[in-house]
Amino acid sequence: MLKTHSLLAQGGDSSSIFGNIQAPPGVSNFNQQAGGIGIILFFSNLIKLIAVVAGLWTMLNFILAGFTYVTSSGNPSAIEKIGSKLTLSVIGLAIIIASYTLAAIIGLILFGDASFIINPQIPTPII
Repeated sequence: MLKTHSLLAQGGDSSSIFGNIQAPPGVSNFNQQAGGIGIILFFSNLIKLIAVVAGLWTMLNFILAGFTYVTSSGNPSAIEKIGSKLTLSVIGLAIIIASYTLAAIIGLILFGDASFIINPQIPTPII
């Protein structure tokens, strides 16, 4: 015969398998702002942070390309490298802008609010 055993985190009451799990200190701030479900707010802020970092990276690439152009002394390979760097930076920035625009259009068409996907509002139960 097979014997089955249940493993419990705290050993004892089988109604609570995992026990009482507390949120980490940083997550509790997001949970309070979002009404108890902070993961959506966390990812929304993370996406905004990534967009800002990508914009700063594009600006840095423009500055470095300008510096390379000034110091290239007419070298054709350096000018080709600058063109490639600027082109890829502009394409990356265009992809970021297009993704925000597409999210706004989809939110406007499906939900009647352009910021529905970009800035999600989490409904809380009315007590």
